[in-house]
Amino acid sequence: MKTSLTDLHTIELYLLDKLPAEERLVFEARLLTDAVFRINVACQKKVYSILHYYHRKKIKDQAEQCHRQLFSDPMKKEFQQRILNLFNT
Repeated sequence: MKTSLTDLHTIELYLLDKLPAEERLVFEARLLTDAVFRINVACQKKVYSILHYYHRKKIKDQAEQCHRQLFSDPMKKEFQQRILNLFNT
């Protein structure tokens, strides 16, 4: 079954904890009574989890690339030494 844009938006607000209290109660009641809706929520939650993981991995890769550039360039020897001194004191 195709999820409506309204449902997707409501699920997003719920997952981000931005759904108003009254709507949250209705949402949670629907979770209890509608198996298809419950599956859609679980799927969207999984997508958010995957995107979060991907974003963390991308940031980690960028940090590692930056580290390699800064600490392998002989022209940045003074900078490298200053950073190392910060951790050795």
